[in-house]
Amino acid sequence: MASNERFADYFGLQLRLAALMAERKGLPLREAMNLYTNLRRRFGLFEDDAAAWLDFLGEIDAAATQADRLALAMARFRAAPEFPRPAYQVAFGCFACEPPNDEGVLRIHFTNTEMGIEPGPLSAARMDLRLAELREMFAFIRGDFPKARRVLGGSWLYNLEAYRRLFPPEYGASRCPTDEPVRLGGTSTWGQMVDHRGFVRPATHARFLASLETIDVDRPWLAFPLRAMNATAPVEAFFDFHGV
Repeated sequence: MASNERFADYFGLQLRLAALMAERKGLPLREAMNLYTNLRRRFGLFEDDAAAWLDFLGEIDAAATQADRLALAMARFRAAPEFPRPAYQVAFGCFACEPPNDEGVLRIHFTNTEMGIEPGPLSAARMDLRLAELREMFAFIRGDFPKARRVLGGSWLYNLEAYRRLFPPEYGASRCPTDEPVRLGGTSTWGQMVDHRGFVRPATHARFLASLETIDVDRPWLAFPLRAMNATAPVEAFFDFHGV
């Protein structure tokens, strides 16, 4: 699909970082692919699809150039589910939640499932729809996950008021940089590189490329303009805020 091709620049940036980290840290490229790209998640190759991911890494190892590696990545992406999620996540539109852990902490996630739709998913015009999705999700949590005690989110999106306004004020106010080391295998950091249409943001792209010249290979997440942030609050605050 033509809409998929807009991700070529995004994947190219990830492949560039993986190659740079492999060179600077003396890592096999396949290990750098695991640590510094989110391609496995973008392709929907989760735990049950480990063999397919290993096959892809074998193709990457055999590729002669960066252009060849990008072509392989795009071919995999074209065959991937449109909005892949792990089986343990329960989706509600753009949002998803996981079952609470033994301490009662429940993680929530955001995926732009309206790629290319105008205006963007966090615009004021789409706010009522986002709130409706969250209301449905927290009603589900209240009924199906009674052991949930706290909600935890981790994403670059908590830097944005347009995202924080969807949640209880105390949740947004709790935001702080995620604990180090920051994982780069998802979208909590990488997601800032693309806009709501899936195109790489020119200014963010330029800042990221400039930062690669002096990248701290032990803390590569600092090369990104915005830090991933954690936010947390009692689940009751969400029940009250969303009226469930």
